[in-house]
Amino acid sequence: MRRRLSSRVSVAAVLTLVAGVTVTGVLFYAVSALEYGKHALGFQQRANQRVAALRRGLDDAVEVLTVTNQLFRTLPPESVTREQFGSFTRPLLQRYPFIQSFAYHRVLRHDERAGWERDVQRTWPGVTVRDLGPAGFVPAAVRSHYNVLDYFEPFEPNRATLGFDVGPLPQTGITIERVLRTGKPAATALISLAENPAQRHTFIILMPVYRPGAPTATPAQRHAAWVGDTAAMIHAPQLVHKVLHSGGLLDDPQLALRVYAGSAQDRAGMLVYASGAEPAPAPSLAQWLPRWLDVWSRDQETRSFEVLGLEWRVRVDALPRPFLSDHLGSVSTLLGGTLFSILAATLMQTLSQRSRRVQWLVDARTADLQVTNEKLNADVAARKRTERALQESEHRFKRLLALSSDWYWEQDVNFCFTSITNGFFEKGRLDRADFIGHPRWHNHPEMLETAWGRAHMARLEARLPFSDLEYPITGKDGITRWFTTNGEPVYDAQGEFRGYRGTGAEITERKLAEQRIQHIAHHDALTGLPNRVLLQDRLTQAVAYANRGGQSLWVLLIDLDRFKFVNDTLGHKAGDQLLKTIAARLQSSVRESDTVARLSGDEFVAILSEYPEQSLSPDVVGRIMRALAQPVDLEGKEFIVTCSIGVAVYEGDGAPSRHLIEQADIAMYSAKKLGRNCYQFFEHSMNEEAQERLRIESALRNALVRQEFVLHYQPQLDLASGAIVGVEALLRWQHPELGMVSPQRFIGLAEETGLIVPIGAWVMRTACAQAQAWRAAGLPPLRMAVNLSARQFAQPDLVQSIAAVLAETGLPPAGLELELTESLFVDDVARAVALLHELKNLGVALSIDDFGTGYSSLSYLRTFPIDVLKIDRTFVGQIDGDSDQAAIVVSIIALAHNLQLKVIAEGVETAEQLDFLRAHECDQVQGYYFSRPVPAAEFEQLLRT
Repeated sequence: MRRRLSSRVSVAAVLTLVAGVTVTGVLFYAVSALEYGKHALGFQQRANQRVAALRRGLDDAVEVLTVTNQLFRTLPPESVTREQFGSFTRPLLQRYPFIQSFAYHRVLRHDERAGWERDVQRTWPGVTVRDLGPAGFVPAAVRSHYNVLDYFEPFEPNRATLGFDVGPLPQTGITIERVLRTGKPAATALISLAENPAQRHTFIILMPVYRPGAPTATPAQRHAAWVGDTAAMIHAPQLVHKVLHSGGLLDDPQLALRVYAGSAQDRAGMLVYASGAEPAPAPSLAQWLPRWLDVWSRDQETRSFEVLGLEWRVRVDALPRPFLSDHLGSVSTLLGGTLFSILAATLMQTLSQRSRRVQWLVDARTADLQVTNEKLNADVAARKRTERALQESEHRFKRLLALSSDWYWEQDVNFCFTSITNGFFEKGRLDRADFIGHPRWHNHPEMLETAWGRAHMARLEARLPFSDLEYPITGKDGITRWFTTNGEPVYDAQGEFRGYRGTGAEITERKLAEQRIQHIAHHDALTGLPNRVLLQDRLTQAVAYANRGGQSLWVLLIDLDRFKFVNDTLGHKAGDQLLKTIAARLQSSVRESDTVARLSGDEFVAILSEYPEQSLSPDVVGRIMRALAQPVDLEGKEFIVTCSIGVAVYEGDGAPSRHLIEQADIAMYSAKKLGRNCYQFFEHSMNEEAQERLRIESALRNALVRQEFVLHYQPQLDLASGAIVGVEALLRWQHPELGMVSPQRFIGLAEETGLIVPIGAWVMRTACAQAQAWRAAGLPPLRMAVNLSARQFAQPDLVQSIAAVLAETGLPPAGLELELTESLFVDDVARAVALLHELKNLGVALSIDDFGTGYSSLSYLRTFPIDVLKIDRTFVGQIDGDSDQAAIVVSIIALAHNLQLKVIAEGVETAEQLDFLRAHECDQVQGYYFSRPVPAAEFEQLLRT
């Protein structure tokens, strides 16, 4: 009998609706809070990006000024020219448009003011040290020192500010004092430019320049060493705009940005940049809503930081945004959850009604279920057996998957292959019949003799798995390929061993890559020769062979002569081609058993071993030199490149061999000193000479700082009047341990290392100062002769530096004579002529020293603005006993007089030499016959007596 169903709402439906609405409310709250947190985090990240970008931009501005300041730290501040400053800073102004200008403020004492004004007025008449008055620039009042605007870029728009004393300016003065007190660069507060008051929001970064070598540890020391400062004038709005624009941070319509700058005391600062509309205040209703339901933006971030003493404050505001743009997820959660709760309650009500209807059917079907249950039990047992088989299959599949690669193979209990997939034969170009039914060593008989083969067979006998077994196979096409294989033992259900199975893969490309990497690591990339690493290994092997047989071993260090000339004239591409050609010639000129390696640059090393049937002799070295000296065609031009070779011999007696390459290098250097294009065998005396050279070089680097150099002076006499008319300054080195070091021991080394440039500058300044001191003491005016080295002659600022020395010492240009050797003019005659005319325009005298011993053409004398020829002492010393030498001296005197030049003979030591020179109308003489070079005090006494 069917019961009547009730239409009332079930308790389950009501509980479902309540639970659904509750969960929906909780989810809506959680999602809304997450949405607001995400928006707030995104806002903070965008704000942090802008603050970080602004800090990096300010740091970049400081770095740019630091780079400019390095110009005055690298070179002495007084040697930096206005042209150098302009060439250095103009590219920086173009790259950083927010930098209005670069400047160098030079500190002048009052007694230096007149000299500075005189130097500047040569180019810009009327320029003086000036102050800024109410009506414009006026001459500066007398002060103990001035901080003068000396160099600046751009120059032409700001020329009127040249000589402006920035020290009295309040902002500049305060900042300079802070810089010297702290020893760090600093920035001024925001100012208006003097030349453009309408352009506001500008600040200046100042960085000090100290006297080279002066101590700067304390504020007092920094004040004493302060010689000026470099400055960068930066427009703050443009700086902020460029920094944000370059970082792509300007195109955010949801943010309003305000940037303030001011001193540490002024926390509010000055607004220097603004983007985005000022956010409107939220309605009063907003304060009663939770933040996660806030429609109006209340997000704001304010960050402050300090750069070089200038306080910066960045405020970022979030602009109003639509509610749904940020809360779409929470609204969707609320609507969807409510709808789902209603549908769930309806479903529960329907199910409740249906459950009553189904209940009466349950009893009727219980009997049927009992019968069905018995059948299911039988099915479950069958399914368990099936699952067990599936698990075993799955385990096998997983193991094969772990070992999977290009192919699969199986072996029987005798390790013979029973199955190999086709990938192996296709990739290796192999026949199946050569492998199926055979063990692995059937095709690799070397496994029976090698350690790796025996180790693999031992693992098979021990029934152990193996992996990454690598071996090569040559296919039917004659190509050798590399393979790798992995395997594991196979057992049946009773635990009996049934063989092996595994996978394999081809690794030919990987092995070739490894071989290439190995080759690159041990060979020179340009020439293909062994590099330094492989050279050491080959040398060790060669020494071991020499020790076993008692044979000799030669190590040759080969250095190309004039290789730099090829690089400088034709470029590095031609230089590389030359190196490859030389490498090929070296390899072809030695035996295959010998080693040729590239050490570095244009230096090569050859290791030659001696064999019982082939002994080593100097003819081998000569053959190498002849092979390298053959002409080389580079870009249509024929070059002949010679070499200098040093040879170190190892006798094969078990003696230490670790210094063979160093000994060959010492011998090569000795060959270089002999004029190049020759070879030298190492001798222990060479090592002593090298150690002496190293000792002299080390001491020479500190000699100038320790004031160990002194000048001696040798008089030059006029033969017509007998009066001293000139003096030559000669450098001497008074070493505290070595005593008076001969110039022959250190001048050439100073030339080679480049130390001759600062030493020569010291000689020039000291000699000119001494000449002016003698003039001031009332002694007769003398012409001071100073030698110029090749390194000095090649300096780009030679003329400016000499002019600066003359201005500094006060010596008239006519009182200075520069002595030049003929070798200075060989490489670039046109440049030499132009430079000599520039020197001549200064008013100094020019002489050619050691005339007749160089390589220049006599035709150069017609184009060189020379005043004096100096006859070398090698000619003068033999005029009284060698008619040929006497004829040369007479010819030089006649040649000089025909060209309207004066002649000075050096090295006059006897009365006979003096009579000969006087008889042939030589103008002036100097030498030991009259006086040796003496210190300044003795020379002054000589002048007075």
